[in-house]
Amino acid sequence: MKVACKVIEDLLPLYRDQVCSRESRDMVDEHLKDCQSCATLLSEIDSSIICPKTDGEETKCVNILKAAWDKGRRKSFLKGAAVAVLICAVMAGGFLGLTQWKCIPVSADLLEVSDVCRLSDGKLAYHLKVNDDKELHLIKFTVNGDGSFYLTPMRSVIEGKAETDFGLQNGYGFIDIKERERDSGMEITSCYLGPESGGILIWEKGMDIPEASAELEAQILENY
Repeated sequence: MKVACKVIEDLLPLYRDQVCSRESRDMVDEHLKDCQSCATLLSEIDSSIICPKTDGEETKCVNILKAAWDKGRRKSFLKGAAVAVLICAVMAGGFLGLTQWKCIPVSADLLEVSDVCRLSDGKLAYHLKVNDDKELHLIKFTVNGDGSFYLTPMRSVIEGKAETDFGLQNGYGFIDIKERERDSGMEITSCYLGPESGGILIWEKGMDIPEASAELEAQILENY
């Protein structure tokens, strides 16, 4: 029995994709032997299905995507590395600031001043002891508008333990009042050891200061 072309036309897409039954395929094969119209229609169906990319184009597309991916990954890596370096720099700077920047005045409660005396050249000498086990490397000099001169021991936020029993934290020092007056352009009327908020008075104008013995003066000058 001859099958109508309309039926074959409906089957051609399935025939072309090879998803119809064996019986339907045989029927279409038999019909196409004698029907040029349906055969032409099958050819038109084949030519209308265009491959989106050749193998070369697919490879090119893949390479472009890979290059974009690699570039993005490199940029992300460089950004991450830059952020890591910045964080390390901030941490290192913060650590150095906490351990090296001498910005904290030592409380007067920790200071013990003794042996205040005058050397043969007129300098004022004293013995300072800081009553804790931490290092001391800096004493800041400040002259206030009222002529008060402050020697303020300064430390960093994080201060290490003193490695020896002698040093600024436990030793003699001296002050040249005349030199400080020349530097500041102001008459100095008193001298304190400690922070400006509450230093220990070690000298004021008119105070009777004992002369240092020859042995003590030699000991003081030996440190300088």
